[in-house]
Amino acid sequence: MTMKNLYLLAVVLSIGTWQLHAQSPVPVGAGSYASFPPVSELDSSLQAFVYTAPIYVAQNKKHQAIPTNDWWTDLVVSQYAGMLWAYPLSADPENFGTKIYFANSFVADGSNLEYGGYMSIKADGYAPEKAIAKDWSDWGVVMSLPDSTHGKNMDVTMYHGIPFFWFETQGINPEIALDKGGSYLTASGNALTLPTNKSFVIKTDGRYFGIHLDGKTTAAIQGQQFVRIDLGSSQHVNAVKLSWETAYASGYSIQVSNDTTSWATVVTVINGDGGTDSLSFKDTTARYVKITLNERGTIYAYSLWEMQVFNNTTLLSQNKSVTASSVEGPFAAANVNDGNFGTRWASDGNQSEKLVLNTNSGNAFFVVSALLAPADLTTYEQYAFNKPTNSTVSYDYNAGAGKVAVNWNVTTTNLKGGSAGPTIQGFLPHLYDDATHNVNFSAYSYVSPRGTMKTSIGNAWTFTYDFGGILPNFNAPYRSAGDAAPYDAGAMYNLLTQFSKKKDYGGDTYWGGKDILNFAKYTVMAKELNHQAYESLKAKTRAALVNWLTYTPGETEKFFAKYDRWGAIVGFNESYTSAYFTDNHFHYGYFVLAAALYGMVDPDFIAQYGDMIKLVAKQYANWDRSDTTLPFLRTFDPWIGHSYAGGTSSSTGNNQESSSEAIQSWIGLFLLGDQLNDPAIRSAAAFGYSSETYAALEYWFDWKNRNLPATYNHNMCSILSNQGFAYGTYFSASPMHIHAIQYLPVNPGFKYVARDTTWAKKEYADMMSETLTVDGHKDETDFGDDWAHVALGWKQISDPRYAAAFMAKNLLLPVTDTDYIMDYEVAGMTYYYTHAHQNLGDFSFKYHTNFPSSSVFEKNGSFSHAVAYNPSASTSTCKVYDASGAQVASFSVPARTLLTYPVLPDSGSAPTGCYNLVPASATASSGTADAAIDGNQGSRWESQFTDPQWITVDMGVVSHVNKITLTWEVANAKEYYILGAKTDTLSWDTVGHYINTTTGNRTDLIDNIGKDYRYLRMYGVQRNTPYGYSIYEFEICGTASEPTTADAARTTSTAKSTNTSLVYPNPAQDQVYLTAAASAYYTITDLKGNMIQAGKVTAGMNTISVSGLTPGVYLIRVGDKTGKFVKL
Repeated sequence: MTMKNLYLLAVVLSIGTWQLHAQSPVPVGAGSYASFPPVSELDSSLQAFVYTAPIYVAQNKKHQAIPTNDWWTDLVVSQYAGMLWAYPLSADPENFGTKIYFANSFVADGSNLEYGGYMSIKADGYAPEKAIAKDWSDWGVVMSLPDSTHGKNMDVTMYHGIPFFWFETQGINPEIALDKGGSYLTASGNALTLPTNKSFVIKTDGRYFGIHLDGKTTAAIQGQQFVRIDLGSSQHVNAVKLSWETAYASGYSIQVSNDTTSWATVVTVINGDGGTDSLSFKDTTARYVKITLNERGTIYAYSLWEMQVFNNTTLLSQNKSVTASSVEGPFAAANVNDGNFGTRWASDGNQSEKLVLNTNSGNAFFVVSALLAPADLTTYEQYAFNKPTNSTVSYDYNAGAGKVAVNWNVTTTNLKGGSAGPTIQGFLPHLYDDATHNVNFSAYSYVSPRGTMKTSIGNAWTFTYDFGGILPNFNAPYRSAGDAAPYDAGAMYNLLTQFSKKKDYGGDTYWGGKDILNFAKYTVMAKELNHQAYESLKAKTRAALVNWLTYTPGETEKFFAKYDRWGAIVGFNESYTSAYFTDNHFHYGYFVLAAALYGMVDPDFIAQYGDMIKLVAKQYANWDRSDTTLPFLRTFDPWIGHSYAGGTSSSTGNNQESSSEAIQSWIGLFLLGDQLNDPAIRSAAAFGYSSETYAALEYWFDWKNRNLPATYNHNMCSILSNQGFAYGTYFSASPMHIHAIQYLPVNPGFKYVARDTTWAKKEYADMMSETLTVDGHKDETDFGDDWAHVALGWKQISDPRYAAAFMAKNLLLPVTDTDYIMDYEVAGMTYYYTHAHQNLGDFSFKYHTNFPSSSVFEKNGSFSHAVAYNPSASTSTCKVYDASGAQVASFSVPARTLLTYPVLPDSGSAPTGCYNLVPASATASSGTADAAIDGNQGSRWESQFTDPQWITVDMGVVSHVNKITLTWEVANAKEYYILGAKTDTLSWDTVGHYINTTTGNRTDLIDNIGKDYRYLRMYGVQRNTPYGYSIYEFEICGTASEPTTADAARTTSTAKSTNTSLVYPNPAQDQVYLTAAASAYYTITDLKGNMIQAGKVTAGMNTISVSGLTPGVYLIRVGDKTGKFVKL
């Protein structure tokens, strides 16, 4: 059997093993997840990824959580990983060893780092079968390249921002080869005499590598290209003239000898540019003159028309014996001194020069450094042998101070056996420009795709960010005459009603997460607005969250499952390859933020499902180092300052598109941590939020014009990768999408945008002008409803007046107008946030509170308001501080309350009349009742073709009803009742009785009702057609009722009902109708207690004849309920 067949058999057996075991729920608090992913989701590729594909890590690491979304994690999924961008050095492991790059400039258009010439590290008789992650820490990795067949190995230690790579070898003599040739120099810049056991410099393709040797290893050259002329006898020489063909050498040396063994270098060139080189040197006596070729000036090999040797003006070399290291085709060595400038010598381009480090095939080490100049070798030598063994970032959030302190620590060991010492650590602009610090930076700085990387020498550094909390929501807006386009409560309430009719939510983690977050946002808004849909939205949000946070065997979507081998919790259905860890923080951040917001209205939910939502959050941002079931901060690269969305990375490195969705994942985590009163979660999220917001400003937006290359032809980028920038998205080339993918979704936590309102205004103007030029979009209405609100929602963070005016104008359009955007489901959010923000002033970065869930606002540079949420179970005091730490205000915030201080006026905060109320559900005697409350005039409820028929609308909560609108199809009622009930569907009031109504399509308006009901029923007595009853829409206009304690009790329990109408119509003439919950007996008595009539009713609607009763007032009793009616 072949090895391939053996492998396939192993895969089949492995798959068979897990399929023998059924998925089972693993409880986490009240929630649960599936013990492994569903078979329905596992195509062959995902099946292999989850269960059988190799994970390239050291054996002792395979039983712990595997990092997956880092700069180096292509290493764990590829046999030989792609580019590992440590900065300033990069590694590219291969089947012979590894390539090392030192990218120190950008390509011509500024979009990516120019790789430049590379250095290969390999060895004779060494063939590593794979590259693996041997060890890792917060911003470092040790890559191992084992050759188990020959018992050889090479470990490479790499850390972000440290300009050294440490090589530790076993059983090999490492060889260094340069794809573009190179010069070997001393620290003074002179040509290096080889062999040597001292550290030295390699110059290749405009960059300098330091090679730091252990003092025991000897470096010698093999395969170096040269041309040697034998003058025939020892003669005086003092000049050489070189006539280069196109394939010139940029680095070379002229050497002389009398015996071909001992050579003296008389000229060294390290920046040659081809053409003709006339070289003079001190008169010397030699028989042999050699040009040693160190570095190519082109992509080709080397080629000379002529090499001429002189004693003053006398030509000594023509037609003398020539020896060359190699020859390409017909371009013989003899051509180099034949006196014919039409013939040439060329070296063999396939020949490889290599520098061999002779370790006697033992265990050894050497260090490669990225030098800015040869002279830096001396300084770098002091730190080269302090190899890092661990890197740790820690952080502490102090709400009272409004600060996040971030500590960076590197632990080292000295490879030469001396005392562990400092290293050279680089830092990027999001730290040194945007955080306060006392870091002493060295003179050594490097080019990176994140701006200038400055370096500091040491082992520990601290940077401190200002962090003034995150606001979960606003209190209800009010109508202020001083605001631009003042708030319209009627419009807001109807926008919320419009959304609240939504029932479904996506079954995948991205769109499902978005939908649930929208439900949660509208729920907390509805509570603040006292909107009638609050209870309905609350119920929908809880149900959706619980559905996702629990697993039931047999489910095929809307749950999470465990990846045992990887140490991961993954949601299904997956989307956009999230099952391979792509975009996990985007997707799961929606769920975490939704849960945190929903917890504001339902603390019990947090108590019950908090552990499960924490587990989902840990999938992307595990803050707990003691929890080794998931990797630490999976999707976040702490050193580089932002997350990666590219899953396990790729051959060219990792990347991220939407910085704003990454930031939202931190917002969710922070607010969840505040709900749970968990300082560890809050601190991790405050660090992540601070870092990622500044990274977005610095690297995606280049807000201060200091990081993007001068030749890059845009003011921002939309995809930031390890190697550079892309002005584009994965789904569109439209400038609107390119900019706005950094804006979404609408979120008050994006206040970082307002740190520089001048920049924000320019960024938005750039987006508008670019999309006009490329797409012809004249304004936001051309973006489509969804993207229009993404743009406006982002714009309002820094300029709410613009967004308010735009929406006010748009609301004046007919809803059928193609430019009307206020019918999109997030329109209510944009409108609410914009007007609430406008009421308060501008986001302030001078003031902060001691409440994590808060924001402060200012007008004309002075404190105006603070908005704070208290998640605790008791009243707390919120204090407002200025930038100096002086207290400027304080106020009490009741338990679990969002409060604005000073309190806002309530003028115009609610509609002056009624607004469209939202049915929570509908039932009917027959037909599809929901079709009458779906907001769609194209669908309708239709009953059976008999009398009587009814449809009941449940508004979810008791509401103050002003009017009812029934939109009938042709099959309408000739006679019908409108009934209302407050507590249940047994005790009804007659709202109205309508007889002899007109035929045909019609709309009936029942107005001036003015009563509180939860249930409304149309009870059809007689039809106008032979068909049933058919209603397009059953619409209710009113307001939310402030529930009394008694009302609330009745909503949640079944209390005895007395003196209410159990029957209708009331008054009645010949018969009454009664709805019973179950079979029961009824009695009718007069007011003296005499029983007049008795009988039995069944569950549902019953008709009771009262034609034999004398006109008067009667009591009817069913079970424990008693009602009163009038017989006419």
